[in-house]
Amino acid sequence: MYVRVYTSMFTSGLVAKMGANRFTTLMALASYMDEKGECYPTQIQLAEAVGVHKNTINKYINELLEFEIDGKPVVTRTKVNRGQGNISSYYKIHPLSQIAKFNGSIEAVNHKNDDEAITNGSDQVVTTECDVIRSTNNNQLNNNTSDLKVTNSNNAIKYFQRVYKEKYGIDYVVSNYGREGKLMKDKLITPYGDMAKEIIDIAIDLYEEMFMNPRYPRPSIAMFSWAANQIVPLVEEDRKAKELFQQAKQAEEEAEEAMLAKLSKLNGGNDDGIN
Repeated sequence: MYVRVYTSMFTSGLVAKMGANRFTTLMALASYMDEKGECYPTQIQLAEAVGVHKNTINKYINELLEFEIDGKPVVTRTKVNRGQGNISSYYKIHPLSQIAKFNGSIEAVNHKNDDEAITNGSDQVVTTECDVIRSTNNNQLNNNTSDLKVTNSNNAIKYFQRVYKEKYGIDYVVSNYGREGKLMKDKLITPYGDMAKEIIDIAIDLYEEMFMNPRYPRPSIAMFSWAANQIVPLVEEDRKAKELFQQAKQAEEEAEEAMLAKLSKLNGGNDDGIN
């Protein structure tokens, strides 16, 4: 899954005025948004995504909600009382943010107060297909993975990215490399060892048939926390089928060699008789 981040977010000065904390919080929210810009992550999820304490993310969220351009908010929140003191927060990321998903669009920033570091909107809005977070080389897909051994979390993630791109034609972006790497190690590599590569292949190839739902239309590394044990029997079945095929092929080749040897012997005998 990915969102589009328009270069106008930077060329307009929006990020410079927003500041690092609000920008990081906005990106964390955007990783959950749908086409309408709506999302409902918990504060714990956002705190983990950003790598801060729950109290700190609450401060960042409030600062982001107060942030406006020409009196227009970038993000708004609706609180819903679900009873028994349970209150949920629903966020709306507005087109002014210069972030969109799927068929969503953006609203051009047109602020003329240079003191607030926002340009007059003369910069052309350029659409890019950049994914949300690409801050390290770990998120860059290495195409030379045909012989990749999935024996550690780093290679497992790279292999997942390659198969994902082959299936969907877009990059899979790792939002939290440490967390997803640990998940690969704990839920895939350690318990299943040499099956890891085959589990990834089947997970992506059969995702739409076995696991897809409206909220998660495409596979993610997080799925291995619960789906790996469902895929293992399929890997075992596939291995057994391949083994039987190899046995049948070997038997056929041995039978053919025996027949050729017999024919060769017969032909040799006939030659002796003729001479």
